[in-house]
Amino acid sequence: MKKMCAGMLLLLTFVVGFAGTAMAGDVELGKELGKRNFTAEQVNKSDPELTKKYAEMLGIDTEGKDTETLHKEIKEKYLQKQAGEFGISTEGKTTEQLEKEIQMVWMKNIAKQYGIQTEGKDLNTLKKEVKKARLSEQAHELGISTEGKSLKELRKEVWEAQVLKHAEELGISTEGKDLRELAKEVRHTMIHRAAEKLGVNTDGKSDEEIFHEIMINHGEKAREMKLFPFKEEKIIFMEGHPGM
Repeated sequence: MKKMCAGMLLLLTFVVGFAGTAMAGDVELGKELGKRNFTAEQVNKSDPELTKKYAEMLGIDTEGKDTETLHKEIKEKYLQKQAGEFGISTEGKTTEQLEKEIQMVWMKNIAKQYGIQTEGKDLNTLKKEVKKARLSEQAHELGISTEGKSLKELRKEVWEAQVLKHAEELGISTEGKDLRELAKEVRHTMIHRAAEKLGVNTDGKSDEEIFHEIMINHGEKAREMKLFPFKEEKIIFMEGHPGM
């Protein structure tokens, strides 16, 4: 699989459910560690300051521009970077057309990694098949049986196992803690630990801002140092599809 802008790609591939009910199936820890997948489409529209900071990180001139305009420019720049990495021509294509083309390229790449046939299948079909394959893989890695379980049941079981696993790795006590609260603690600890190792200033910044700064400015280094549970082949797209 081709590598694209390291910070952007890794931002999207931050897994173990750290970015949606399942970062394409990697379950709900993501509701806590990444709340949004933080794609160009998903910068918090209720937070103009965060949008501005993200635009500035991408080299976009923000002077005199409202949040809606910045969102549009962020998305366009992000798509252009992706298209360039895959050799996809942007000429004469609308943002929506380009987005769908990039999504399909990515999804076919991921499907092939799971041995899924892609010929004649549309994007939604491939997403569903990849989601199922990925969840089964995760369950296997965690020693969880899939027999007789619905995807919903399996997602919940995998999520719980992931939260406990990462809490243990980070030295976080789990005794008497609600799993969702524990997931928040894992998120906070992991982000601040990474910031410290990368020399990222955290003063006055939310966890979300710190995480975004790390991914945009130090994404490749964070991957090399294994500061977050990255799985580079596991990708998620725009349109707000954390779980496909």
